Amino acid sequence: MDKIYRSLFLIGIFSISPFMSAQQKTPNPAQKFSTIKIDDISKENLIIPTYETLASYAKKKQPVNGTFYKLGHDKDNNKHIAELRDKADNPIPLTTYEFKDGIISLILTGKKDTQKYYTRTTENTGYTQQFSDSFKTQVDFYKNGSIHTIKHFGYGVKASGYPRGIWYAYAEDGTLQQKVDHDSHFRMTFYDLLTIADSYGSPFIGIDRAFNDIHSYWYISLSPHPEDRTTKERTLLVDDKTGQIIYSIVDGQKKYLKTKAYDKLNLSKESLEWLQENDKYYIPDDEFYKLFRGY
Repeated sequence: MDKIYRSLFLIGIFSISPFMSAQQKTPNPAQKFSTIKIDDISKENLIIPTYETLASYAKKKQPVNGTFYKLGHDKDNNKHIAELRDKADNPIPLTTYEFKDGIISLILTGKKDTQKYYTRTTENTGYTQQFSDSFKTQVDFYKNGSIHTIKHFGYGVKASGYPRGIWYAYAEDGTLQQKVDHDSHFRMTFYDLLTIADSYGSPFIGIDRAFNDIHSYWYISLSPHPEDRTTKERTLLVDDKTGQIIYSIVDGQKKYLKTKAYDKLNLSKESLEWLQENDKYYIPDDEFYKLFRGY
């Protein structure tokens, strides 16, 4: 395994404010949060409108069938853009289509969880206190307009995302090259990990996940307020199948992960064996997702 610690996708939002009191307990509603469902979108069922069709809707009285259509032009890259919104003043489009030379080049869409927000049990001034799950779908195309990749990313508030759902990578002639079903490998949910992270009371939280042939696991990053000069950033590795915390380390200990000097982390025998076994099956992301990179 090249590394068991990776950069995490952050779900806390920071705004500059005095590092005041921060960790007052607030009640969290007793609610079981379910995982938001991601549809299986593939070459066989994806509907791709033409730019002419989208432009014709944009010229009509808005909204059209409940959707607001807006056109744009990126002159620097010679791209025409069509954005679909549920409300005219909504800054985030439901779906965005990009066309270059009249040929589709990109589709971005997504969905936000409609469940009641998860409310943090500790209040941290200047940081987001409520979270909900969401995902983004990105479809990239070859220059001839055929689908290259279909990818989904999990989000929490304004976080960068981790891979979710079923991914597809196609050759330029439409032949399926790789299919990855991420969610089938995981038992725990975004909200399960958020509950664990929240129990530490850290104002800034990051969540990521990975899997291989034997293990599925999550990373949690806990960062202090920038004005807190004593608390160190902490990283947790959680086994998805058992919920066991394999390690909980601070910044200065990450070097032992890179050198695989696990004996210096004061781990239990079970955690040490878990890491050593995981090393045998680990595949770097650059290799595992190489067919999903740009061409």
